Parts: sequence; structure tokens; C-alpha cells
Amino acid sequence: MVRLRVGIVLILLSWFPFAQILIAVLHNHGRLTSDDATNEFRLIVWGIQIVVGLVGLLLAGKVTIDEAKRTGWRRTPGRLWNLFWRGAEASARG
Repeated sequence: MVRLRVGIVLILLSWFPFAQILIAVLHNHGRLTSDDATNEFRLIVWGIQIVVGLVGLLLAGKVTIDEAKRTGWRRTPGRLWNLFWRGAEASARG
């Protein structure tokens, strides 16, 4: 269940406001001095976050699809919740 856990963590990290935090820090230290540099930096960070989110979606999505095929779409959210928190022991119980 490492794929599920890593996938969910990557998806959550892709939504964290890294760009705004890093821009504030870099402005305070005098590293970003123009609006153009700030916008370029923001776009780079957002691009990285999009890729991280897509990798997370790929990892968690594979587990989700497999679980949905096994237990049905209605039970999938509950099963994923159990797999995320309990891992292999939840998988062994059914």
C-alpha cells in the first residue's frame, strides 16, 4: 500500500502553496527583485507541482482502479481509507 500512501502524499503536496511561501522568503532576502522574476519563479514552481500531482494521481489512481474492480465503486472510498490507515492488514481482511 506504499503506492496509495505515496500517491496521496504527492497529491496533497501538489496543493500546498509552496510558490507563495518561497516568493515571500526570497523577497525578504532580496533574491527576487522584479515582478517578471517573481512570475517566472511562480510558473516554475507551479509546473513542478503539477508534475508531482500527476505522479501522485498515477500512483494512487492505479490502486483505486484495482480496488474498484475488486469491491465495486460504492465501497472503494471506504476501502481506500482502510488501506491508507491500516495497510496490508486491511487488505487481508477483505
